Amino acid sequence: MIRDVLAKFAEKFNKDIEATMNELRGGQLVSAMRYAVTGGGKRLRPFLLLVAAEMGGLTYDEVYPLMVGIELVHSYSLVHDDLPCMDDDDFRRGRKSTHAVYGEAMGVLAGDALLNYAYEYMLQNATKAKNIGGYITAISCIMVRAGYMGMVGGQSYDIDEEVKKHFKREDFINMYSAKTGALFQAALGAGAFAAGLPEASLTALLKCGTYLGVAFQLKDDLADAVQDAKVSEGKEKKPCLTALSTFTPESAAEFVALERDVAKDAVRDLPGSENLVALIDFLLSPNEEAQEDEKEKTEKPASDASEQGEDKQ
Repeated sequence: MIRDVLAKFAEKFNKDIEATMNELRGGQLVSAMRYAVTGGGKRLRPFLLLVAAEMGGLTYDEVYPLMVGIELVHSYSLVHDDLPCMDDDDFRRGRKSTHAVYGEAMGVLAGDALLNYAYEYMLQNATKAKNIGGYITAISCIMVRAGYMGMVGGQSYDIDEEVKKHFKREDFINMYSAKTGALFQAALGAGAFAAGLPEASLTALLKCGTYLGVAFQLKDDLADAVQDAKVSEGKEKKPCLTALSTFTPESAAEFVALERDVAKDAVRDLPGSENLVALIDFLLSPNEEAQEDEKEKTEKPASDASEQGEDKQ
């Protein structure tokens, strides 16, 4: 089942990225960086990158630096999202957020450092790539989609009070395409570029990333809505802009299903896309267990992490 494949991947990747972060030397700043990165999570973005890369014959070890890079970018974005000037969240993944442990100023610096180290780490490993040109293009794919035209641009809409006053449903979709879809695009696109997949496959994967990201964010909003009435240590969560102001829960669920189907249709005919299609179902279907049971017999096994080498540098 894809749930087990993802869990096995996350277990290995967590150990590897923790070892990578432990190689850094420094004081509180490095400690805060490690804390932000080693807090767990599904590791969806590096997994998506690996799934796309495997479609072109690459292995875990061959794209490990890119997987680290995109996870560091994602981790930096979470550190900054949690800051008091942004979403003002004191908790992340069941524990205190980075700024709540290390202070707001150190949280800002830790996020900055993670973003810079993401590109430094990927570039340090460029000469080891089989396809150096494709590898460098993969880094560019991540950089562009993490920046002002992608993830950061999407987040800017989330804090612009004037923009928020006039938001319509299509504005939310555009915001989610940038805020969440862009980094899913970056993961799938980077894997495709590194593996040298043909242009048609790349286009299909980028389309899939956009629709997957929008649906994933909207489903997350639905889940968060259930928790809105709760407080954490007496502190109410700062209100955030979500698409639920333009959807009913029922219409939101229908929209998630529609986006899910478009994401699947974009890639289902690509060679080696079985795990990606199964993952989309797992993440976005209302009854995840049922979807998993239906796909268990047809799913291809992902690269066995235990068979990969240990050299991650």
